[in-house]
Amino acid sequence: MTATLPPFSGNNPTCVKCGNSEVSTRYLPIGRCMHGIGGSTVFGVQPNERLHRECDRCSYQWDEALNTPAEEQQ
Repeated sequence: MTATLPPFSGNNPTCVKCGNSEVSTRYLPIGRCMHGIGGSTVFGVQPNERLHRECDRCSYQWDEALNTPAEEQQ
């Protein structure tokens, strides 16, 4: 089962909510997903490995696909 994730946005992503360029990134394996939305926490299951991004200014969180090696993009 594969759910579509937004594509990898590069090594220096920008927050889509506030435009801040200070964003934390961590790798997450297949499994539980947890995001803080509007003061509450939403739990789910993500069937893909992914990069979890969080803005250091406004705390907006999002997941992205892993960086695909160049030879796989051709």
